[in-house]
Amino acid sequence: MELNYQTAPDYHPVPKKNGTRTFMNSMGAVIFGGFLLQSLTVPFTISNSGEFSRIEEIKMGAGKFMELSLFTLVCAVLYYLLVNLYFTGEKGRRISLYIIALLGIFSIVAVVYLVQHPMSH
Repeated sequence: MELNYQTAPDYHPVPKKNGTRTFMNSMGAVIFGGFLLQSLTVPFTISNSGEFSRIEEIKMGAGKFMELSLFTLVCAVLYYLLVNLYFTGEKGRRISLYIIALLGIFSIVAVVYLVQHPMSH
């Protein structure tokens, strides 16, 4: 009895689309969507009897709402830019990490400045 062995064809797995990138984009949508939704629902509360009531002291004016919305949208654009730049390749990863480092340094400088020059309310 003679066995007839055949060689298997070379196996080249097809890589999946980057799951981490998809996850990061999805989490960004949840986080920034939640920020915008929270700004709409803050002045409402639920009483012990289950009724909705409005707290007028913490109601946000139209100007403040536009400032918060613009800030949230700018942060979302920056987040998506950095996430998608990070996953484009080695050069994109290096650029995004430099941008994150610059943002971190700017944040520390801003904290030091604000501690030395407090805002009057």
